[in-house]
Amino acid sequence: MRDPRDVLKGRVEGRINERIWGVQNKIDGTAQGAMNKAVKAVDRVMDGKPPPGGDQKKKKRMSWWPFGGKDEEAGQAPGCPNCGNEVDLSWPHCPYCGAGLAASPPPPAPPGQQPGAMQGGPIPQGPVQATAGSNRTVAIDIAALKAPSRGVVGWIVALNGPQKGMDFRIMEGKNTMGAAADNDIVITDEYLSSRHSTIRYEDGRYEFIDADSTNGSYINEKRVTKEELIDNDTIRLGRTEFRFKALY
Repeated sequence: MRDPRDVLKGRVEGRINERIWGVQNKIDGTAQGAMNKAVKAVDRVMDGKPPPGGDQKKKKRMSWWPFGGKDEEAGQAPGCPNCGNEVDLSWPHCPYCGAGLAASPPPPAPPGQQPGAMQGGPIPQGPVQATAGSNRTVAIDIAALKAPSRGVVGWIVALNGPQKGMDFRIMEGKNTMGAAADNDIVITDEYLSSRHSTIRYEDGRYEFIDADSTNGSYINEKRVTKEELIDNDTIRLGRTEFRFKALY
């Protein structure tokens, strides 16, 4: 019988030899591939052709930049003189670093006119606008902020018709109502006049005024020309009925 130690030793040596042969084969294959590439490059040079990759132009990296096509050579797109990012030289400042960009030259002056002179006198200077990279502060018109606004003092709610369920605000002062689009409250009803009526709120009183409409105005089923409104009154204009709600 064979000694078990000899059997085990033979198996270990076989495994080691397999690994060595595999590594050697990979090394030989890599070396052979590199040698083949080198031979091809030498053959191209001997035939008067440039080596592989020698005649390829460097392409510009594709990005969001809208100027130029994808085959444009690198260095053709304008760049910021400070950070080097692609920019449009018509911009006053670089959006990346805020550096000022060279302004485009002014157009040539017409014959017989001095450079920088404008026909019709100088252009008045408007308010200075803040630009990218600027530390200027824009002024706020305080008077415009303090302008009085009309407050809500009530509502009318459509009980029927195409606008059923819609509510319309009654503001302080005069509120015009009718079919025309320039009314404060526009009502979709073919039986209404363009300027049908008005609701006015002054000194704590709500007043309804009919504007000489063709089909008239009704409050609580009574035709009126001028009437004081009270909370929960029913107003009928044309074929549309409204419920009036007073806030005060």
